[in-house]
Amino acid sequence: MYYIFKLSVYKNILTTICFISLGTNAFCQAYFANGDAKSLGGECYELTPTVNWKLGSVWYADQIDISKDFDLEFYLNFGTKDNGADGIVFVLQTVGNKAIGNPGGGLGFEGFSPSLGIEFDTYFNADMNDIANDHIAIQKNGSVKHSGVNNITTPISALTGGGNIEDGKEHLVRIVWNAQTKNIVVYFDCEQRVSSIIDIQNDIFNGEKLVYWGFSASTGGLNNKQTACLRDDILLKDSYSICKGESALLNARESKNNSYTWTPSLYLDDPSVRTPKCSSVIPIKYYVTYTDLCKNELVDTVEIEIDLPFEMDEANDTLLCDGAKYFFDLRNKYDSVYWGGGNSEKRTYWDMDGYYELRVWKGVCYDDDSFNIVTNVSPTISILGEDIFCDGDSTLLSLEITPNDAAYTWDDGSKSASRYFSDSDAGSIEVSNTCATITENYAVTKLVIDDLSLGKDTVICEGDTLSIGQDLDGSYTYLWNNGSVQSTIDIEDEGLYWVDIELQNLCSTSDTILVTKLLKPELGSLQDILLCENESIELTVENKYGTVVWNNTTEGGSYLLRNYEGPLSVRSQNVCGGDSTSFLVTLQNCYCDIEYPTAFTPNNDILNETLNPYVNCPKLTSFNIQIYNRWGEKLFESDELNTSWDGSFNGSPVQNGVYFWVADWTGIEKGTNQRKASKGNFQLLR
Repeated sequence: MYYIFKLSVYKNILTTICFISLGTNAFCQAYFANGDAKSLGGECYELTPTVNWKLGSVWYADQIDISKDFDLEFYLNFGTKDNGADGIVFVLQTVGNKAIGNPGGGLGFEGFSPSLGIEFDTYFNADMNDIANDHIAIQKNGSVKHSGVNNITTPISALTGGGNIEDGKEHLVRIVWNAQTKNIVVYFDCEQRVSSIIDIQNDIFNGEKLVYWGFSASTGGLNNKQTACLRDDILLKDSYSICKGESALLNARESKNNSYTWTPSLYLDDPSVRTPKCSSVIPIKYYVTYTDLCKNELVDTVEIEIDLPFEMDEANDTLLCDGAKYFFDLRNKYDSVYWGGGNSEKRTYWDMDGYYELRVWKGVCYDDDSFNIVTNVSPTISILGEDIFCDGDSTLLSLEITPNDAAYTWDDGSKSASRYFSDSDAGSIEVSNTCATITENYAVTKLVIDDLSLGKDTVICEGDTLSIGQDLDGSYTYLWNNGSVQSTIDIEDEGLYWVDIELQNLCSTSDTILVTKLLKPELGSLQDILLCENESIELTVENKYGTVVWNNTTEGGSYLLRNYEGPLSVRSQNVCGGDSTSFLVTLQNCYCDIEYPTAFTPNNDILNETLNPYVNCPKLTSFNIQIYNRWGEKLFESDELNTSWDGSFNGSPVQNGVYFWVADWTGIEKGTNQRKASKGNFQLLR
């Protein structure tokens, strides 16, 4: 069996690496790249590119426990530029896996406090008390200065005897921490270079044992491509728990010659590989012999513990009624519990419909169980509808039943959700579901009420009074929409009138009548009309109150006027009265022409000051004039016939000379709109 654990990632996470091993051993590791850092693929990360003033960091996703030993081995590449900048720092910090420090000579380490840093510095900064050689030192709290309280070790050359590490090569770095002796040792290219006795947990991190670890790097006025390559399994386990009958992949540190010998070979599929599959059924200790990357012959131990498989059957399919809960208490039975929805509580309850799964562990052995929950509530019933109704009508009784799965039956055997009644009746309804069965009684009664009619919709003339209503025999009460309680009412205004009647305050009916007020027609006075020959004009009178008659011959709301001259009469009549009027139509042979003068003198002598058109067009409908100078520059434009040109452009008078005009217009001529255009020139004299 195996798991794949998924991590939530942000945009600064460049790589997520998930490992799956057989049995219960599954782990997922991720490195978070920040700032200018990026993944190069495989196991390597670029901390800074070959660009000035860049800053990057890479952090392991999970925290490391500094109360325990660790042994980390990785490769650093400082670029190819001797005297480049600026270097890489191995950092322990508590800020988080998205943290980033300060650029330049601070190596990206400045800004972290509390922290521990092992710097690999490739640039000589005299103000930091650096030594001239590329060097290694241990610092704390974000300081890169080799003096003061934050300096743990004095800088020492990275290479024995000095030398340049900006050589484009992968340099093997190993950092070993012994939590019991408080000793941290730094190896560079298989040589021990720096060590120090320091209580990292208490003296730096105030007792905190879980910290983040990774690398920071920066460039300043100089640069180098600086990278770090980390094995996926950089943190190795020295003990495994296996559920009996399952297997696990063991893991050893990387070998120089990829040659491994595991002893004993019992329960291993291949004792000569780095990651043999172990299927042991008994506790056992293995020894693995190999040559490390520094050509040292080493022997590591891996202990195997065996947990026994088991079976569980804690849950059963169940029905929960009326809010009941299904409780579980697994506290004294299992080491850990994982519910399918993510809950890990050992003591919990479930109260919702669904299919549920859980997995429980004893050691690394686990077993699964599942169950279904069906929830329900005892049924309830409401009978909706009028239980009293009038003769000639009927009533509908509808059932409102919860929950939806409840079954119901009327006393006549019907299973419908509603039932019509046209006579008095009484009976019962039975409702049941998986939780309960209930019975509800019903009764309906029919009453007789007289018909009510206010008559057809009608009209009322302005100033008249109209009586509406009906006086019925019997014990009726009346209520009109105007508040009257009489059987009839007199009205003077139009509107929608209704009356409600009730019989013994039990059965009611109503009627409505629409009364429309009709006004006497009023045509008012119509203006005389100038009509061009062959022109068609449609005359209309907006009069909704009566019939319109034109010239005592033509009836309708409109009248087409064409080649007519003389008086024209209009009258309108309805049941409330009438009105009439007349107007004069003048017929004219229309033409349309516009001319402009050949000169004008805008010299402030009050004479001939503006350029105006001569218009001979009885019915002008549109107009446009444009004036240009002899270079074709437009000086003036207007769509208004009464707008004159005063001989200026942009607020300044133009010079004497010849100017040009272009005009187009539309007017009634020969009965239709005719569009014309003309042009000419004129003399401007001051």
